[in-house]
Amino acid sequence: MKSSIFISYSWNESKIVDEIESDISQLQLSLTRDVRDLKYKDSITKFMDQIRESDYAILLISDSYLKSKNCMVEARNLLKEREWDKKILPIVIGNLDIYNSNGRLQYTKYWKNQKDILENELADVTPISAISAIKDLKAIEDIYLSINDFISYISDIKHINYEDLRKEGYKSILDALGMKDVTHLIELLLISLMTDISKKEILLDEWFDKYNPTSDAYSIRASISKSKRNFDRAIINFDKSLALNDNNAYALNNYGYMLMGLDQDPEKAKKLFAKAIKIIPNFTEARLNLGCLLSHKFNDDISAREQYQEIIKYNPTEAKVYNNLANIEIRNAVKSNTINNKVTAKVVCELYEKSLELNPNYIEAHLGYGNYLAEFMSDFCAAEKHFKKITELDANAKCLVETLLERVDSLRKLNKK
Repeated sequence: MKSSIFISYSWNESKIVDEIESDISQLQLSLTRDVRDLKYKDSITKFMDQIRESDYAILLISDSYLKSKNCMVEARNLLKEREWDKKILPIVIGNLDIYNSNGRLQYTKYWKNQKDILENELADVTPISAISAIKDLKAIEDIYLSINDFISYISDIKHINYEDLRKEGYKSILDALGMKDVTHLIELLLISLMTDISKKEILLDEWFDKYNPTSDAYSIRASISKSKRNFDRAIINFDKSLALNDNNAYALNNYGYMLMGLDQDPEKAKKLFAKAIKIIPNFTEARLNLGCLLSHKFNDDISAREQYQEIIKYNPTEAKVYNNLANIEIRNAVKSNTINNKVTAKVVCELYEKSLELNPNYIEAHLGYGNYLAEFMSDFCAAEKHFKKITELDANAKCLVETLLERVDSLRKLNKK
């Protein structure tokens, strides 16, 4: 009988959760996760209570997790269970200062401050008109009183950080779950995470010699063929992967992405992305890929925008979404001859700035924003800053940036005439 596993995390760690979900799918495990399992109009509070009903709960402990009310409510719900310490599977994200009293007290002080702020805001409000806020205050008070003990427990037990967990192929999690006879799956996962293509191919061939093939194994073989630009073989292996499991969302997405990159059979790529999303509605990468395909191959910015807006609903921290939405706004403004409209300018700038706020090192956003500022806003100094930032992030982009800066100089001279 399979164990039910709830994953509790901060939205800031959504990409890490995507990686974990992708990895453990190869280990034939699945997660209960808010963005997929919480349906429209479902109670968020009742959903968070599911952590008590799950056999195990993976907790992604990060600074943002320890400062999130929803995350801490989930954790507190778990602590209400008998033998709760046997259920939790903590994974530490980043360098947390939780291993000494002073570090732990900083979180206690944080929640005391949150409590004081809300108490002050409620001081001049009648209780009957602020029932929801009073409930929030009670939750925050509970967190304030218990967080030190919670962090002390996490720091005291043997836990693992995310990087080491991936390096070991999730063995610590599998051991805690009591899973046996999955050595072949761990081996396959570790092969899939390798970056050396030649070594990866050799080890995968050896794996095929030892074990019965799986859908994921064929998908990995397809990705190797794609990397070696042997696209015909990649297609054969993607087809074998899906013949074994036509609900392998990751194989569907990777297959579609390859076809999109080859500019080959966009209708098939569209169907592959759509099926991957149907299987995993929170599959951000597949939605991003489908959005790009719809815009560039089907000239369907309306449907593309819908994909991006869906991502924002469950993960408002995805920088690529805002960049792609800005690009759509620019294209539509050019078509409708409203590119110099102040409203358009405000929307485009806000989207690019949101994207760069979330990821200051996002080269595509710097490139797009720089081009927009130079070509349509005549803000040449700001454009230059974005282009020069690209060189800082990627030395190989030097020639491109030089060309862009020459274009800015030309536009500046034309603007002065």
